[in-house]
Formats: sequence, structure tokens, C-alpha cells
Amino acid sequence: MSTPELPAIAGNEQLRADLQLMRRQNHLPHALLLHGERGCGKKALAKWFSMLVLCEDAEHAPCGCCKNCRLVSENAHPDVMTAEHSGKRMGFSVETVRAVRREAGILPNNGDMRIFLFTDADGMSIQAQNALLKSVEEPPAHACFVFTVETIGTLLPTLLSRMTAKAVFPVSESECVTALTRLSYSAEEIQSAVSRFGGNIGKCIGYLSDEMQRQAAETAAGLTAALAQVNEYELLRLLTAAAADKDLLRRTLELFDMQIRDAAVHSLEGEFRLMGCDRSASEALAGRLSPRRAMRMHGAIAEAFADLESNVGAALTVTALCAALCEA
Repeated sequence: MSTPELPAIAGNEQLRADLQLMRRQNHLPHALLLHGERGCGKKALAKWFSMLVLCEDAEHAPCGCCKNCRLVSENAHPDVMTAEHSGKRMGFSVETVRAVRREAGILPNNGDMRIFLFTDADGMSIQAQNALLKSVEEPPAHACFVFTVETIGTLLPTLLSRMTAKAVFPVSESECVTALTRLSYSAEEIQSAVSRFGGNIGKCIGYLSDEMQRQAAETAAGLTAALAQVNEYELLRLLTAAAADKDLLRRTLELFDMQIRDAAVHSLEGEFRLMGCDRSASEALAGRLSPRRAMRMHGAIAEAFADLESNVGAALTVTALCAALCEA
């Protein structure tokens, strides 16, 4: 039987080294929170951490060779449970949390620990967090909880205080190129993706593998340029085209919001870590953007999202958004 490789983890070497040291010293946290921007590898690290916890070779964990490592790699380990998302916000229901609590009371099948993964937990309701608090505060000795979020502030302070929080960062552009090359993308494709999303491997993969995501990125970059040029016609044209598909519109507005964020940071600090999809367009907008104006634009986009969730027509939503952006 061939031995699966370890999950392809790029960057965040210090974080992984710290966790490996904790394993060797038998001081692993019972609740780990991995936080960072979307696409930076939090879920890949959560899987790597599961292998670290369950690996049969404590000194060299995760080895990638033992039975437990292989099962985790194949998403088949009976002691690793991923909580299911539900609802409009794709959070976790109270019923799901209660099911996890019941599972946490059951002894492991193949080792000393059971791991419970709550990925993309930003949408977890207050009720669900409160239902989980007791288990995270006083977990069974064999239970380990792992959460991934984009923003720490989405979790209750009472829950957050029971976790060990670790930041996950995008890698360098050269590391990103290496990682994408392993996935057999062409040099031209890789350069196109990295020019859009820098060292964010997940976003680069999404851009290369998802036509709608590519379209959203191109449209968001065009919207940023139109805003910088005070071209209301082009702004409305691009928004109207995106409004033909609500999913495309949501993705476009999400990236556009990040573009405005990048421009605001650039106007204040000069250098900035790319969060959007077009550095040059954000830099061009920065000269026309005060922090207060950026906040008004962010508020207008947030209102557009709320309108879409309330089933306001997409055409009406983008018309109102265009007017609000031009008046901001």
C-alpha cells in the first residue's frame, strides 16, 4: 500500500514548529483557534493538526506513515469529527452542537484523543456558542476542539478565552507559485492568479478552478478602477452585469469591499497586505479615499448585502449601491 503524503502545507513554519513542540512536551491545547483571512490555509492546518494530535510517533509527529496519519489524510479517521454547517449563515445549529457534546463523551476508537472540527465558524450563532461553552471550558480528557475563523471578534469572549488562538498568514508569492506548480497549473495561469491574490493559495486556487470566481475578481477590479476614475456609467454597467446572477453579485461585492479596504489602508499607511484582487486598482483609488469615505462605501456595500438577503431585486440593489458609492 502506498503511503499518503502529509497535507501540502506552505508557510506558517513557526506556528507548526510551536505546535510540534507542544506535542513533544505533551502540552497540546484542548481547544485550538486558527484565524486568518479566507484562503490562507486554515482548514489544511486543522487537518495537519489532527494528524499531529493522533500520530503514533510523538517525537516526529505528524509522520504521515502510521495508521492514524493515513486515516486522517484519507478523511476516514473515526476519531475526527467535522461539525456540519446549516442555516443561511452556514453556522452550526444548537442541535449540531449538542450532538458534538454527546460524541465528546464517548471514548476514542483508535487512540487517546477525539478531535472535533468547527471550520469556518464565523457564522456560529450566540446560542450555539453558549451551548458549546461548557464542553470547551471543561472538556473530557480525550477531547480536542479545533475552530477556524476569519475574524476572532465573531466569537464570544467567554468562548475565546478558553481557546489557544494562533494566527495563520498567507505565504510569500514565491511559496505560492511553488505550491500552485505542484498542482500542475501552467506558469501563465499561476502568474495570473498570483497577480490577483498574492500569496493566498486558497484564493489563487479558487480563481484558477472557478469561472465565476474569476469573473467576480475581474469585475471587482473594474469597479475599483471605475470608482477611482469617478466613472459612474462604468460603475453601474459592471454592477448591472454582475446582478444577472445573485451568487456572482455577492462574490463581486465581497471582493470589491476588500478592494476598498486595501485602498483605505494604502491611503493611511502606504504599504499594505493585499486582501482584495487588484493592488494597482486599490492604489489608484487610495488617492481619492479618506478613511471616512471608505467607511461610508463599506456601509453601502453592507446595506446591499442586507437587501439581497431580504430578497430585494438585484437590479434595484445595484442601482441604489451605485448612487450611494458616488455620493459617499
